[in-house]
Amino acid sequence: MSESARLPLVLAVDDKANMLTLIAKIMKTDARVLKATSGATAIQLLGEQAIDAIICDLRMPDVDGLAVLDAARRLRPQAPFLLMTAYGSVPTAIDAMKRGAFDYLTKPFEPEQLRQMVLHALARNAGSAADAATVDSLPGIIGGSLAMAELSRVVRRVAASDTTALVLGETGVGKELVARALHSLGPRAGGKFIAVSCVSAHSDALEKLLIGAARPAGAAAQAAGDTVFLDEVGELRLAVQAKLTHALEQRSARTDSTGDARTAAVRFIAATHRDLDAMAREGSFREDLLYRLRLASIHIPPLRERAGDIATLAAHFLADDAVQKHRASPLVLSAEAALMLERYHWPGNVRELKAAIERAAIVVENERIEAIDLPVEVRAGSSTGPLDLASMSYQQALEAAREEATRSYLEAVLRRTNGKVVLAAEIAGVERESFYRLLRRYGVSADDFRGD
Repeated sequence: MSESARLPLVLAVDDKANMLTLIAKIMKTDARVLKATSGATAIQLLGEQAIDAIICDLRMPDVDGLAVLDAARRLRPQAPFLLMTAYGSVPTAIDAMKRGAFDYLTKPFEPEQLRQMVLHALARNAGSAADAATVDSLPGIIGGSLAMAELSRVVRRVAASDTTALVLGETGVGKELVARALHSLGPRAGGKFIAVSCVSAHSDALEKLLIGAARPAGAAAQAAGDTVFLDEVGELRLAVQAKLTHALEQRSARTDSTGDARTAAVRFIAATHRDLDAMAREGSFREDLLYRLRLASIHIPPLRERAGDIATLAAHFLADDAVQKHRASPLVLSAEAALMLERYHWPGNVRELKAAIERAAIVVENERIEAIDLPVEVRAGSSTGPLDLASMSYQQALEAAREEATRSYLEAVLRRTNGKVVLAAEIAGVERESFYRLLRRYGVSADDFRGD
């Protein structure tokens, strides 16, 4: 590779050829400059070339700089965008920065001023890429924040140990994804990953599946060499907890009608959003089971503690949406919508963010998601003041009222039952699984009401 080929590639866009020549001359020792004499040509090049930065004039006869900016945010979201504009268009340039531009430069400018601004943009972009590269991402898990880097380090260390693990975190943070990562990165990667929901522990089916109490072989025997994942282990009845404790001690199960047991090389991974220590103190969770489950504990931080991952996750969900709906390119977020997503507290975590993006992608009217396209609860929860109902349509106001009323009802019934979900579901007149779905959808945690 030649020395010049190692230089970053900067796309310069201006309808005046002499300006493009000047930019190429200014940057000749620092970057390769790709020239575009129109906005349409620039957009085409953005789709074809691995552009590292864009410097673009605002006023052009065919497609203006703001349209090129929108295309760049969609096609090359990591490339910093610099806007050149006349002094009288500074308000427009500031609006461009709100829409995702890195900076703007007013004409006329000094050559060194442009050079330093481009170098600064390139250096920041390179630093962001280097930061992302240092995060040894987990399979199926997205995020480049420091919190996720630490999570990746812990998960890889625990995965190699092949010991029983307990994954802790709020509803919607991705506990099953972490459990699957533990399986795929560990010595049992070639085996099966068997997920068992403990929420349905009121039936005998879970006990039979897990322990094999009423048939020759249970999940532990069937999954020899595999991983058994116990989702929401905090919901297990005490009677089943006792049998699970024994299974964790022995790592064995009945394998035939004679009652002989053989060792089944099974790894157990459990997950819960509950406070198991508090449950153990009050007698609803066995202490000996808790000790055996948390030989290795992994805590997943909530989304509000890693706001830097929100834009990355949103882009991933939009890319999935584009594939599913056969869009030519993914939808993009406006600067206001992106800021609103970052300000929201996300009680339902990544699961709630995914649902919000999916809902916005349904109602959006063009290629860019605006703040008004986001769910009502996100707009309300991310504002610094009360929701402006007068800015909404009648249907949007009704939706906002319904969302708030439902959340208030869930909190009230949980407060009345001290966080007991089974009793709360009975009062609400819905199945327990349906009640759990309502809690997840509206970001309400039963744990917040225990002991009130």
